[in-house]
Amino acid sequence: MTARFPRPATRTRLTRIATVAAVTAGLTIGSTALTAVTALAADDLPASFVTATSTWQYSDNNTDPAAGSTDRLVWTTTGFDDTAWKTGVGAFGAKYGAATGLGDSFPVTTLLNQYIDASAATKVDVPTFHFRTDVELTAGQLDQISGLTGTIVYDDAVQVFVNGTKVAGFVDDRVEAVDDSQKNLTYAGDSNGNPVTSTFTIPVETLTAGTNTIAVALYQDRASSSDIYLDLQSLVPATSTDAVTVSDLVLGVGSTESERNLSWYSSADTTQVAQVAPTSTLVDGVFPDSATTVVASGAATTSGEYNRFATLSGLNPDTEYSYRVGSDSGWSSTYTFATQSFDGDFTFLFFGDPQIGSSGNIASDTAGWSDTLDVALAANPDTELLISGGDQVEHAATEAEYDGFLTPDALRQVPLATTLGNHDVGSKAYEQHFNMPNVDTTAGAASSASASGGDYWYIYKDVLFVSLNTNSQDYASHIAFLNQVVADHGADATWKVLTFHQSIYSSGPHADDGSIVDARANLPTAISEAGFDLVLQGHDHTYARSFGITDGELANTTEQAGAGSVVQGEGGVVYVTANSSSGSKYYNLDAADAWYLSAYNQERVRNYTSVEVTDEGLVVKTLRSEAYGTDSPVNSVVDQVTVLAAEDDGTDQTLEVAVPELPGEFTWTVDGSSDVVDLGTASIDGDHFTAAGSINPVVVSDTRAGSPQWSLSAQVSDFTAGSRVFSGSYLGWTPKIVTAGGGAVAGSPVAGALTGGAGLSESSTLGSAPATHVKGSASLGADLSLLLPLDTVDGTYQATLTLTALS
Repeated sequence: MTARFPRPATRTRLTRIATVAAVTAGLTIGSTALTAVTALAADDLPASFVTATSTWQYSDNNTDPAAGSTDRLVWTTTGFDDTAWKTGVGAFGAKYGAATGLGDSFPVTTLLNQYIDASAATKVDVPTFHFRTDVELTAGQLDQISGLTGTIVYDDAVQVFVNGTKVAGFVDDRVEAVDDSQKNLTYAGDSNGNPVTSTFTIPVETLTAGTNTIAVALYQDRASSSDIYLDLQSLVPATSTDAVTVSDLVLGVGSTESERNLSWYSSADTTQVAQVAPTSTLVDGVFPDSATTVVASGAATTSGEYNRFATLSGLNPDTEYSYRVGSDSGWSSTYTFATQSFDGDFTFLFFGDPQIGSSGNIASDTAGWSDTLDVALAANPDTELLISGGDQVEHAATEAEYDGFLTPDALRQVPLATTLGNHDVGSKAYEQHFNMPNVDTTAGAASSASASGGDYWYIYKDVLFVSLNTNSQDYASHIAFLNQVVADHGADATWKVLTFHQSIYSSGPHADDGSIVDARANLPTAISEAGFDLVLQGHDHTYARSFGITDGELANTTEQAGAGSVVQGEGGVVYVTANSSSGSKYYNLDAADAWYLSAYNQERVRNYTSVEVTDEGLVVKTLRSEAYGTDSPVNSVVDQVTVLAAEDDGTDQTLEVAVPELPGEFTWTVDGSSDVVDLGTASIDGDHFTAAGSINPVVVSDTRAGSPQWSLSAQVSDFTAGSRVFSGSYLGWTPKIVTAGGGAVAGSPVAGALTGGAGLSESSTLGSAPATHVKGSASLGADLSLLLPLDTVDGTYQATLTLTALS
């Protein structure tokens, strides 16, 4: 028997900030403005080695510049003859063949020839454009720098080369996936909407004293793309004395509750550490000598930065920690996180498809994502874990979208576990940003050397969590991974929760995709046999909750749609599909009539899901993080279900009793699709909470000789939610005869404590029959009334209703 009560609320946020200082000296004489220019000495460093007036040679005629050579990169080398190419200055671009239309933020100085045949009725885009410019450096300048930092704006994908060596590639996984003979003339990238800005680093080792050739390959994502754009805005000298900047810091989940995994990006390839200490030991923000220091690992990223991973282990329960990452050349800000008890109840939050950039407006998507986190954590301040269901970003390699996803400060304060979505998988950026524990790169392996992949697991308190990369349809590897993890660690947890991105039981348009149908045919039996209780999914941008499903079929054909509680039979699993947490994209309810759907919803407002873990069950509650009209405010409930284990279903109602040694028999059984009596969510009624419901009918049959009298009584325990409790005396009832027969009569009504009665905390008669009653059967029921004081602590409560037969 369950009942639920509402909850209360704070907010935090981090913004990644890049600071650029610009100084212009001016002199005005009469009406003529002159700019004061200071001549550079031979070895002085300019502000940038590339400017808006830099001249480029470029090719936009749909030819491979390396045609006839065995070296596909011959065109990127200093000695290549580009005298037949066109000459221009940036920015380069076109939209529908014109130099206008990309917007004020993306002006075009040199119009590119966008189409293979501009006169054709159906125009086909040139797949790849090629650019070259030379940069002169002296030996003295080389001695002063550690490299060059480039800023490039592009649409749709680019690769950057220096003196024949690739130094950067953005959204170029499709380029790397084809044979070398095709890489200079192929479609690649994503449809990014507006052009994207990225930064990259040219290591000093790739530069020489004298002429250095900078070459860029610019790719269209498809033959019908509307626009193309390139602007290499700057190549700024980086010196060895420059401060190292740290960004993209994430506090990740560890292998257990006593660990946290950290990941971050660095502007330089230097030795860096994570430093952590109990907050109580810091004095004026200074870390003590006793602080733990962990040396980080890492390498160059696909975006021209360097990533770092570190694990904080041996953490103590119920402790607030402060930490920072970096080195004396540059530290991050100091952040805090708090561990809680390492056993007992806890709450985690699940978020569907942030997909920053999907709307075409990164700032808007970031604001929605940030607000959802603020709302969810304010309502659930003791949250211990955040889980994202995949598609963190729209474009797998776009760092501006990762900046948006990583904006909320909560991602540095509450451990995060991410899931690989189909929009994340096409680049190594996902693997470089997130430091997940116990990753098996052979299970759900990456599809290529430039893609992300792998399955992973961790244990948090009493839950074994497993995450699958279902972008991989290598189901044999997924199933082997599930079985091995459960064999090794299943006994260490009461509950098992699985996450993967592509929902196999959704209410949206992807439900009938071939890959989803394939996954639905291959995974459910393995999930049931491995003993998972709950599966959390995304991908379809609608909300859905399945019936209990065993081996791909309904576990209980009489389970009611939208039931507030589901008792897991052997192998029973509830599948939940989350709606968008950022509001960046929504889909229609194209599969709302699917056989597996117990509940579904699409209001086109942001959602999140809280999961309260107790010994008795998993309370899965999906809420609105923005209002849907006046009747559904922020944090109103979209759907709620309590998943209960079969061996501990929260009620003693299912009983069979045989009276021995008499002719005939006396039996009674509970008649209903579920032994759980769900009183729903209590509502405020004046000066008290009120909830109502009905017990599942009890069928009594008496065919004994002599028809001796019998009675059936009931008594309820206290209601509990973890350590929270209230008396069963607040529960009253009104017994009734549902189906008459066998001389049965209903018991008297019993009032609860708020209306002057003792409630069902004392044994009360449900029904009875006198001696010499007519033989036969009757069905007994009772309407329940729960009235509670307004100071009752919020939570999802359960109690046991024990039925006793006397005869």
